[in-house]
Amino acid sequence: MDPNNSDAYDHYDIYFQSDYDRYMRDYQAYEHYVALCEKEAGGSSSGPKRRRTYIPCERETAEQRLMDDYFGDEEFEPKYPEENFRRMYRMSSTLFNKIVNKILSYDVEPIPEYFTYFTQRYDATGRLSIGPIMKCTSAIRQPAYGTAPDAFDEYLQIAERTSRECLDNFTKCIHVLFAETFLRKPTRRDIEKTYQLHEQKHGLPGMLGSIDCMHWEWRNCPKALHGQFKRRDHKYPTLMLEVVADQRLWIWHAFFGVPGANNDLNVLYGSPLFDVILLI
Repeated sequence: MDPNNSDAYDHYDIYFQSDYDRYMRDYQAYEHYVALCEKEAGGSSSGPKRRRTYIPCERETAEQRLMDDYFGDEEFEPKYPEENFRRMYRMSSTLFNKIVNKILSYDVEPIPEYFTYFTQRYDATGRLSIGPIMKCTSAIRQPAYGTAPDAFDEYLQIAERTSRECLDNFTKCIHVLFAETFLRKPTRRDIEKTYQLHEQKHGLPGMLGSIDCMHWEWRNCPKALHGQFKRRDHKYPTLMLEVVADQRLWIWHAFFGVPGANNDLNVLYGSPLFDVILLI
């Protein structure tokens, strides 16, 4: 075979044609991917750069609408009655106003940042920031409805990040203000008073309260955890809460976060309710 004769090698191209075509397709796809990445990152000068979209929030209008709907003023009654407020906020308007006033009137020095977060100020442009009622409303409705932080963006005109900050700072304020009163063990005086009230109402002396477990739905439970938190008698995965409460709904013991596949006895065996008694 004459090595200078190129026609002798032409018939070998058919064996490498498919590999060549596949290589060119992969190379073109790679170039297209690099171009898209540069375009998204704004590094390519050939196309327009992506910029952050600015959406103006009319929070003054939203705050006025909220005040007209649920709070009113000295001249006008709120649009919705008290029963609607209790249904939307999961509490009475008196309790809500009490919580807001306690947060705003907290004056222990030095004041933590999560308390000053709810103080209304002017920004650099001379515009008032979001009011404390708006922030507390956003913080309360997130756990009350179990929704995402941006679920009330259209009504309250508050961005998702601001809603998360409202909830985080609100829970810290509540812990500081009410932990010593509501998150404590009962004293001897509390026990004697509870005994008297329970005996007068139910005729059962020496009873502190009722112990029971309940299920909280966890609709956003990851699929990998469904085996622990899903039961056949419930549509969605659940978390179990064990509570000891008296007739005034004063909670003296709470043990929560237990997988919903357990029953009441399993939760009771795992709870620290009787640990103190057993150690005596």
